[in-house]
Amino acid sequence: MFAQMWAYRVMIGGLVRRELRARYAGSVLGMLWTFLSPLCLLLVYVVVFSTILQVRFTTEGGSLSFSLYLLAGLLPWLAFQEGIVKATTAIVDNAGIVKATHFPAAVLVVSSVLATSVTLIMSLMLLVVTLMLMGYGFWWNLAYLPVLVFLQGMLAVGIGLITVSLHTLIRDTLPVLQMFFMMWFYLTPIIYPLAYVPERWAVAFSWNPATSLITAYRAVLLEGKIPSGTEILPSCIWALSLLWFGRVVFARVEPIFADVV
Repeated sequence: MFAQMWAYRVMIGGLVRRELRARYAGSVLGMLWTFLSPLCLLLVYVVVFSTILQVRFTTEGGSLSFSLYLLAGLLPWLAFQEGIVKATTAIVDNAGIVKATHFPAAVLVVSSVLATSVTLIMSLMLLVVTLMLMGYGFWWNLAYLPVLVFLQGMLAVGIGLITVSLHTLIRDTLPVLQMFFMMWFYLTPIIYPLAYVPERWAVAFSWNPATSLITAYRAVLLEGKIPSGTEILPSCIWALSLLWFGRVVFARVEPIFADVV
């Protein structure tokens, strides 16, 4: 699959550029929305948890440290969710191309995930600049961020190949997926640390494919640490397994895409 995607890299690049242009066409603020949208969601959580409930998840306490803690988890999660949702509808949304042109349909899934990865990178750059201005001077460990973005992209493509296959056949897949993401969000330590999870559930939570990713992002951005192989292992296993399984499912359904969209 990697060789196939490399062969169609020019087409993928064109689809990514088209997706980014379409996303911000006619917008005054443009790509700033990639950072403003999470900030609006962040404001709600800060008011509820830090101001009203007065929850403290960091040793320093305070709304500012709580905000940074949340933002370091929210940015990757929102990009992860958006990438999978867009990948899920990639075939249906591009039905005309699928019917008129002969090419690997997986290109549409990969380009959808890549487009959200680009916006994630830009959001992370803004966050890194903010952290630098605040005195978080962890320059050397920031080189690990592209590894996490790539791993997240693999995981999103793997899930996207499965969900796009289902959605093309059964249009109920998207609303079910959106409901699933609502539950998955609260079962992932994004608005709370993993240390707050009861011990009897800790192992199950640690094998949540999003848990080690979010924890790794926070370690790199806020703690200046490089996650160990053991810490990132669950996400790696999930990414490779779902990518393989997704490719198998997708290959079985791909021949009938042009007939059902």
